[in-house]
Amino acid sequence: MIKTFSKAVKFQEGDGYIHGFTTGMVKVKSKFKTAEGNSLTSKIHFLLDSEWTDFLPIWVWVIDHPEGLFVIDTGENAQVNDAGYFKQEGAILNFINTKSFAFDVIPQDEAGPQLANLGYKIKDIKSVVLTHLHLDHFDGLKHFENTDILVNKLEWDKPSFTLPSLYPDWFEPKTLQLRSNNHTFSNSISLVESKEIEMVHTPGHTMGHTSILVKTNELHYLLAGDVTYDHFQLENNILSGAHQSFKSAKNTFTTIKTYASKNKLVYLPSHDINALDRLKNDHYLQ
Repeated sequence: MIKTFSKAVKFQEGDGYIHGFTTGMVKVKSKFKTAEGNSLTSKIHFLLDSEWTDFLPIWVWVIDHPEGLFVIDTGENAQVNDAGYFKQEGAILNFINTKSFAFDVIPQDEAGPQLANLGYKIKDIKSVVLTHLHLDHFDGLKHFENTDILVNKLEWDKPSFTLPSLYPDWFEPKTLQLRSNNHTFSNSISLVESKEIEMVHTPGHTMGHTSILVKTNELHYLLAGDVTYDHFQLENNILSGAHQSFKSAKNTFTTIKTYASKNKLVYLPSHDINALDRLKNDHYLQ
């Protein structure tokens, strides 16, 4: 598996990059990744499941655009394996998070050291953008205390299965109100004047879940968070047991495929072991 890769791309106003790196690995219960039952009973099935997936990457993306440097999600931190890490969330959530997930993360895997390896300083970053508020997407926030953090207002107002006791004390994100438009993605907001980077609404995993759409001169890229855990699930309409709404997830799958029918779209979810290979080789959805 490729663990880090940098893709040179062309934007309207000049050269740029899309970088990807994994902030360690996570494995989950098999039925957490692949649903059995409906959106309610699937949660019971994965809690009772005894089978684990293989370890999956925890990707963080970096967009180096002429209008600024954006970090998409923050990945995990090495403290996640400390005893009692989840206890402040109470007995039920402590049980779920210790029994349903297993992490392999070391300090060098974290977003701060990885950005330094790419030659970036934290002060260089225009914004950190969170696709949603699940642990493995916000738990690297400690590296970004003085950086603007952006999140969909709906996700902030009505999160699903988040762990606020693990937020840094200073965490107060800037919430964005996505707007309806004539776009394939019915609600979105541009993050740059050129409209080459957009936050688009992709509900299902959570109701406020967003993906980041990057439009370059040659290809478009969807940094898709947890719309699915891998490319295969999208192609085959396979739902995750962790999705908050199966109906919304199915609608999001259709929306992404509709967009891909009109644009060469490289689909990059956050836990796909082959994501960087597709980024490297320009493998777009057919």
